[in-house]
Amino acid sequence: MKTIGTVIATYNGQKYLREQIDSILSQSIRPHKIIVIDDHSTDDTTSILADYKESYPDIVVFEENEENRGYIRTFERGITICHTEYIAISDQDDIWEVEKIEKCYRLLEQNRDAKLCFHDLILIDERGNPLGKTYWESALMPLPASGSLARERLAHLVNGVPGCTMFFSADLKEHLLPMPNSRWSGHDWLIAVMGFFLSDPIVVREPLARYRIHPDQTCALAIDMKRKKRPRKLKELPFRIKREAKRIVFKRRLQRTKLEEARERDRALSEDVLRAIATYEALGLSHIPPQEIRHLKALVQATIQEMD
Repeated sequence: MKTIGTVIATYNGQKYLREQIDSILSQSIRPHKIIVIDDHSTDDTTSILADYKESYPDIVVFEENEENRGYIRTFERGITICHTEYIAISDQDDIWEVEKIEKCYRLLEQNRDAKLCFHDLILIDERGNPLGKTYWESALMPLPASGSLARERLAHLVNGVPGCTMFFSADLKEHLLPMPNSRWSGHDWLIAVMGFFLSDPIVVREPLARYRIHPDQTCALAIDMKRKKRPRKLKELPFRIKREAKRIVFKRRLQRTKLEEARERDRALSEDVLRAIATYEALGLSHIPPQEIRHLKALVQATIQEMD
């Protein structure tokens, strides 16, 4: 059997971390390594991880960043030091179904050219209660997407595959690392881009984890879950006029900032897609029709030209 590793980036995750790690340790095929990189937490996360390291010294590998580096650099470190043949990405606050690793592993072993597989998620609340929907059912775009549709969306800078659903071959690592020096090029985005251009990823058409929705999430999925609005108390008229004037000024400044950030993001992600296409061509791969490659390359180049 090939080796399997799990990579987790933690930050102030004490509330749900034990449930997540216990669900990984309870897998029908237990991973050979659980790589945990903590991003300088200020709660009891590192104490919890130290306990697991002591209890499972041959499985748990635990490092702590000397300063807060953000989730991208933290995941990059975890993937870098994970030397197993397959890698599963994990959040710090979810719960894995007991056969998640086994089903993903066997699927990729049967389809060696796939390199990457991904699955749906059951949505749960902060107490672990099911919300009655899955991620694919609640997403803001039709999911799942694979093949040419997934590549078309990536060329439009949209990724519908969350990192916590990814199980991939370490063959992709050489094309992922080092990750670009960009705050926009997340690990899940890069794995999806390289996975869909350099291989033919497989969809696991069932939910293999429970995704927790709670107020303390570092990142959240793009889903349609209506939230109750809190009632607002009306202030006196002079206060309201003054507040509205401040709001207009702030909104204009925010719009300028958001526009600049959007341009920066689009350029960074476009360059990632072009790099994946260039790698595809350099490797002499042929699973994508030439006309599709030309179309996607022109699409991304047009996005960059619009920003020049």
